[in-house]
Amino acid sequence: MTVVRIFNDSEEKTDVNTTWSMEDAKEYVKQYLVYDLQIKDLQESRREWSADFLKKKSIPKKELTQALNAAKKELDIDIITEIYNNISDMFVD
Repeated sequence: MTVVRIFNDSEEKTDVNTTWSMEDAKEYVKQYLVYDLQIKDLQESRREWSADFLKKKSIPKKELTQALNAAKKELDIDIITEIYNNISDMFVD
């Protein structure tokens, strides 16, 4: 019977620092909370900008939402438009 070792039990040490202190944990939490606050501030700024933009331009929110979703999914708008036109042509009398 052959033994297969899954984990490396050798004494070789890697350059990974495996020691940490309570100060390391505090530093991590402090920096994480800074980033979290910055993200929340950016999200609030984006909401305000979006509301102002929609108010000024009177663009239908539904269409912008669909365009934004397509952009996030990296969909090709030209292809989607062509598909939509082909489908809508099938229902036109």
